[in-house]
Amino acid sequence: MEYAEHLDAAHQDLDAICTAVAAGPLDTRVPTCPEFDVDDLARHVAAFCLRWTQVVRERREVPFATLDRDDPLPGPPQRAEWLAAIGHELVELLRATPPDTECWSWYAADQSAGFIARRVANELCMHLVDAQLARGEAGPIDAALAADGIDEIFFIREHHARFRQDPLVGTGRTMHLHGTDASADGPPAEWMVTLAPYGVRVTREHAKGDLAVRGAVGDLERLLYQRPTAEPVQMFGDETVLEEFYELFTF
Repeated sequence: MEYAEHLDAAHQDLDAICTAVAAGPLDTRVPTCPEFDVDDLARHVAAFCLRWTQVVRERREVPFATLDRDDPLPGPPQRAEWLAAIGHELVELLRATPPDTECWSWYAADQSAGFIARRVANELCMHLVDAQLARGEAGPIDAALAADGIDEIFFIREHHARFRQDPLVGTGRTMHLHGTDASADGPPAEWMVTLAPYGVRVTREHAKGDLAVRGAVGDLERLLYQRPTAEPVQMFGDETVLEEFYELFTF
């Protein structure tokens, strides 16, 4: 996906998160984040956006903003508007910032505004699922955004400290993911995942794995993030491979 597409997706999903926040009581539990209610989720998304806004402005690392329950915030009727203002400020700041602008990120290989736009789009995408599930059902994820999110999981997060510090090691078993709704003019939505002794190794190819998972790309992303799928996915082979993946990667 291109920079502008990431920002368009972030803006759209932010608006949908705010709609979900405004749709009912703030103390409703979020089933996919058991430690959160909707108020906690709104605070978390706001803190995430505030941090990246400061990073883009100051071009340096800053700590994650803390928005504890003791912090004074607008009352429940205004909570969605408060969140929207914080998120839109970040999106508009990024729109005014060229994608190759040097900015701090936790991924050493990409210290750019482009990295931040991608991270924001994929973070808000998954938290939209969380917010909507707290209100009932979550809608489908756009296939292109979901494929980008899966690539981000594998091709960026495998270098993150989570994998370097985790003592768990893979057994060498493999998992093939096959997205059924990829765009005809885009790359095939297929990933071959090897749970290697040093972490997770991934290639974009069609191959036979110990486990094959087939479904809409958005549902594959939701499955990897341990969120319920919108539609059933098909699994063929050893389903314990997915459990091993969850042990090696928990976001």
